Amino acid sequence: MPRFYVNFRSGGSTASDDQGIECATLEDARKMALASARELLADNIKSGSKTPVEAVIIMSESGQELVTILAKDVLPEPLRA
Repeated sequence: MPRFYVNFRSGGSTASDDQGIECATLEDARKMALASARELLADNIKSGSKTPVEAVIIMSESGQELVTILAKDVLPEPLRA
C-alpha cells in the first residue's frame, strides 16, 4: 500500500510529516488530509493563532508534491471566499 506524507504550510514555513500514512489511493489520502486540516484550522481559530494553517501538501514516498489544498478549500462551501 502506498505511503503519503501530509505536510502543513503555515506562516511561511512547512511542517513536514516524517511518518506518513498508508492509503490505498491518493483520493483516500486527500480525504484524511482534509479531515486533519479541518481539525487543525479549527484549533488555530480557537486559539487565536497568528499563523494559521495556509495549505496542506500531500507528498509521495519519493518526495513529489501530489496535491496542495489551500486552507480556504477546507472550509464549508458557504464560507469560502
